[in-house]
Amino acid sequence: MIDHMILKEDLEKAKTYSSLFSSSFDDFYLGLSLDTFDMEMKVAPKLSAISTSQGIKMLPVHQTSYLTKEDKEVYEALIQIDNEKNEMPKDANYALLSKEEIKELFADYAFIFNHLTSFVNSVSYTFEDPKFQMPVYKIEEGTTNEYLRSLATMGLKKRLKKLPNANVKTYQERLLYELSVIHKMGFDNYFLIVYDFVKYAKTHDILVGPGRGSSAGSLVAYCLGITDVDPITYDLLFERFLNPERISMPDIDMDFPDNKRDEVLQYVRNKYGDKHIISIVTFGTFALRSSIRDIARVMKIDPMRVTGIIKRVTDEKLDSTDYEMMRLVRVAKAIEGLPRHTGTHAAGMILAEQDLSQYIPLQKGLYDFYQSQLEAKDLESLGLLKIDFLGIRNLAVIDDVIKAIHRLGEPFILADLTLDDEKTYKLLESADTSGIFQLESSGMRASLRKLKPNTFEDIVAILALYRPGPMDNINEYIERRNGKAFSYVHPNLEGILKQTYGIIVYQEQIMRIAHEFAGYTLAEADLLRRGISKKDKNILDSERKRFIEKCKIKNYSESIAEEIYDYIVKFADYGFNRSHSVAYSLVAYQMAYLKANYFPIFMTVLLSSVTGNEGVTSEYINEIRKQQIPILPPDINKSTDQYIYDQKSIYLPLLAIKSLGKIAVNKIMEERKKGEFKDYQNFKLRMKKDLNDKNLEMLIHSGALDSFKLNHKTMNYHKQIDDAGYEQYITDFKLMVTDDYAFAEKAQFEKDALGFNIVYHPINAFQDVIKKYKLKTLSVFEKELEANVLAFIRKVKVIKTKAGKEMAFVELDDGSTQMEATLFSETYEKYASLLTNDVQIFKIRVNDYKNQKTFLIEQIKKMD
Repeated sequence: MIDHMILKEDLEKAKTYSSLFSSSFDDFYLGLSLDTFDMEMKVAPKLSAISTSQGIKMLPVHQTSYLTKEDKEVYEALIQIDNEKNEMPKDANYALLSKEEIKELFADYAFIFNHLTSFVNSVSYTFEDPKFQMPVYKIEEGTTNEYLRSLATMGLKKRLKKLPNANVKTYQERLLYELSVIHKMGFDNYFLIVYDFVKYAKTHDILVGPGRGSSAGSLVAYCLGITDVDPITYDLLFERFLNPERISMPDIDMDFPDNKRDEVLQYVRNKYGDKHIISIVTFGTFALRSSIRDIARVMKIDPMRVTGIIKRVTDEKLDSTDYEMMRLVRVAKAIEGLPRHTGTHAAGMILAEQDLSQYIPLQKGLYDFYQSQLEAKDLESLGLLKIDFLGIRNLAVIDDVIKAIHRLGEPFILADLTLDDEKTYKLLESADTSGIFQLESSGMRASLRKLKPNTFEDIVAILALYRPGPMDNINEYIERRNGKAFSYVHPNLEGILKQTYGIIVYQEQIMRIAHEFAGYTLAEADLLRRGISKKDKNILDSERKRFIEKCKIKNYSESIAEEIYDYIVKFADYGFNRSHSVAYSLVAYQMAYLKANYFPIFMTVLLSSVTGNEGVTSEYINEIRKQQIPILPPDINKSTDQYIYDQKSIYLPLLAIKSLGKIAVNKIMEERKKGEFKDYQNFKLRMKKDLNDKNLEMLIHSGALDSFKLNHKTMNYHKQIDDAGYEQYITDFKLMVTDDYAFAEKAQFEKDALGFNIVYHPINAFQDVIKKYKLKTLSVFEKELEANVLAFIRKVKVIKTKAGKEMAFVELDDGSTQMEATLFSETYEKYASLLTNDVQIFKIRVNDYKNQKTFLIEQIKKMD
């Protein structure tokens, strides 16, 4: 600071500030830098003079921005990426210097090394082992342990009232065991803190997810209302969540509706203070491709070359004689992986007893929250408590559907939902699961069709199986479930694997196998599971020896022990957390139930949740049409910012109209409170100040003004007259009615306004063709493997195969269904000229490979 004042030739200001700092602080030193010529020749002599005249000691300082002199080019390029004017002084050396180099650099000021020695000797410090910085939950009397026990015991009584056939002793013993472990590990406060903000949410009409992750395996969490998963009913293990043999922070992640998450966070901030709950920074890093582009810009390399260079790097075909390219790639690779920009952790928050500004560096983050300058892994290594507050769109959908049901006068209670609803399982069997949490991907739907789930356990299993690795077991699982004979590696596995037909699906099953065969405690079994899942040979060998010895103690032969150990090692990577799968299966079931039993309401809410996403919106609209429920364009006198179901039809929201943002929609809704818009002229007169020409044009083409009984061309014509200033001369507007636009024009205008077609779908103009050629709809492929269909080409993506030939992926739409179909090279070459945005006849065949359906276009016939 003072040296820069001198550099700017403001010597008096430098003297003033050095004197001020010297009198204000007990230990104040002047830092002498000789990193550049200007610092050495212009600053050093004057700074030394101030030091002498004011009696302030100097210390040698050196800016270190990179390790070696060879890194200078990389550093200079890095600082120029954001601003090419950020140039280093040509003589600057910001490399890490050795002791000898420092002494040589400051040879003319050797006396300051005496100051450095005294300075170093005056500094004392200690490194403490990180300890859990657990916040304290304040209670009026008693201990937190007593309060937690009281709450959990009362919670168990409430839960057991709904479980008349439960073994009370089993629940009581499990509760006491968990409470003792929680207390011994020092986590009483943690559970009370989570209980407190979950209680706030539930008493303020905020839906809370049934659970997430391994915390669903805790009976204490269930009794406190933190989760809604009964770990005893679902055979879940507490040790998978909190292991007394492995001291680490508990991990209770909480799900809230995405539109209510901030409300919960605000409560926590108000309770603990804004520097006691903070968001967590994330760092976006340089990827190689973007690094090459950035460095190329800094080096002023022709952009036309860059794409070719990136391809050469990707293909590892660099030309070592091309100096410019090699230099570019060397610098780009040097910055690859370095932080480029900051972001905010999507869910994680740090909660602490102390003022975090006194413990870690903070900065301002989103929504007025303070934010750490350290990443999550560094914060957790310091013993700080991280809690994930997740905003889940699907919970918002469930919440809004329930509220809509209540508005109809039905006393629907989500917690009373039974898991044996016939309509729900029929929906799951038919895989009509678009919009349903975890179940809407095409591969999952193909698996559901084969599985035909009819119990809740079927849902739990398929969610655990449908992921990389265990996915290979889906067909075997389904075949065994449907009657295929199988045997167990050992008869004693039956009690553990019967529910999953002899296949290890869950991590908890691995733990139970270790417990049964080798006598591990469940806590030890969890450590075993974690160890062998790393596939480290040393760990595998040491654990094998221990496992076999413990099996022998339980009278199993060495060969059986070897076989069982190999079996669990094989599945260690594939096993999924059953607690998590059960909790998420509950959310999936709840959504499936609502869709099966309240379809129009569910789909209306679902559509509102994806407003702005044209592809997904179009898919949901097509599904609604299949159920013969009319879906109508926005209506200027009915529509709001959400989709509306009026017990007959579903209306699009005004917010679905392009160019019409929230402000304009709110203005329309506010004006409408004064009375409906009587006609087109009345609407224009009342909204003239709040809507621009583009807004009005999109309103017309979307169909939102159709209730005024004027065709689109007439309304547009009148808009143009108004724009020209002639409207005052028109006395009888009805005399100006003109012929409307052609169907094709209206279809394009509607798509421009909404992103998809509602009334004027291109297919609607070809109903006679469909009848003449007996063409099918795209939905036929849910049951048939080959058919001729009429469809509109929405989008074409052409790629090159490894052989260098072109093939294409084509997005088809028949007005009720959309799908992506493939043209392989030979077929593409034959029909490429027909792949325009038009309606054509397609011959399509279904290919089913590894539970993934693909649709192959075999022929295309041009429409005349």
